[in-house]
Amino acid sequence: MNKQRVLISAFLCAFLALNPPITSFGEESDPSGAVRVEYDDLRTLLKEGNLTLKKTIADQEDTINAYQEMWDTMKWEQDNMEDKAEDLSNENGETSAVYSSNASMLKASASRIYNQIKNLTDEKSARTIEKSADSYTYTAQTLMNSYNQMAQNRYAAEKNVQALEASYQALVRKSTAGSATQAQVLSEKSSLDIARNSLESLREQERELRFRLLTMLGLEDREDVVIGAIPAPDMEAIAAIDFESDKQKAVGNDSNVQNERHTRAYSTADINRRFKQVGEAEGTVEASIQYAYQELESRVIQYQAALESYESALLIYQSLQRKQAAGLLSNTEYLEGEAAYAQKQAAKETASMNLVQAYESYCWEVKGVN
Repeated sequence: MNKQRVLISAFLCAFLALNPPITSFGEESDPSGAVRVEYDDLRTLLKEGNLTLKKTIADQEDTINAYQEMWDTMKWEQDNMEDKAEDLSNENGETSAVYSSNASMLKASASRIYNQIKNLTDEKSARTIEKSADSYTYTAQTLMNSYNQMAQNRYAAEKNVQALEASYQALVRKSTAGSATQAQVLSEKSSLDIARNSLESLREQERELRFRLLTMLGLEDREDVVIGAIPAPDMEAIAAIDFESDKQKAVGNDSNVQNERHTRAYSTADINRRFKQVGEAEGTVEASIQYAYQELESRVIQYQAALESYESALLIYQSLQRKQAAGLLSNTEYLEGEAAYAQKQAAKETASMNLVQAYESYCWEVKGVN
């Protein structure tokens, strides 16, 4: 009996370790009072905030607790019956036998309940919940990445609009003074209108992505909720990838491959059909991870090119700042230079986030989440 209690406690501890109780993590704030959403915390935030995922975890825990209560009750009654049977064994054998019979019945029922708890807390069951968390995390990562990319490009667009507004106003003044034509003014106004429309589109998309991400996390879209940045790509981890090993892991972790491998086959035709279906499923996974790896390699090249371009732009921008501080530039010239730098910065950050997303996608492929 004690051994069974120890086993069940161990199973429960293992399950709860994989599925920690809901806490107030999502409501924690930084010293400024803002609630922060960080990339590395998405999985935890989902488990405590996403209604569907929370229900899945809570239902599992409620079922385990219910079975545990039934098991405790039956074991207590079993012990009670055994004690009474022993007490009456010398005085009233017939009544003692009744108690012994009931104790055996309770023991058998408790054993079945124990098996139910074991099934609910075994590795496979816990892994099923973690698979759901994996899918939600992958989606949240993608949304957060897209939101940050939109925010970066919106900022660059704002700088471009500021530069175009300054240029347009300068042309209006020149036109008034007779040193610029009306056609030049109209052309600049058209460019400004296009830039403003583009900026508004980026703002709208940024708001939409923010709302979708926070809704998925179970957070209100309030001003004091801050979405953090996407971490820089881990170039060492990317360089350390062993593709052939990862390909085998991806095949082994894929649910379709697992299902085909475990399909029962009774006849020669069934066996041949199963081999064919397994081969097709494995081929699909191999092609998918091959594509993910090629996409990752492409994103590495793009990131390196964007980084080099940004570093050159940074030197130019720093020189621009020195000239502006020395009074050697007009406001329009400075804003145009600042806008050009912001565009290169946005391109670098976008390439960085695309690389992070490509690496995450590759890792999820290896884990069988696709």
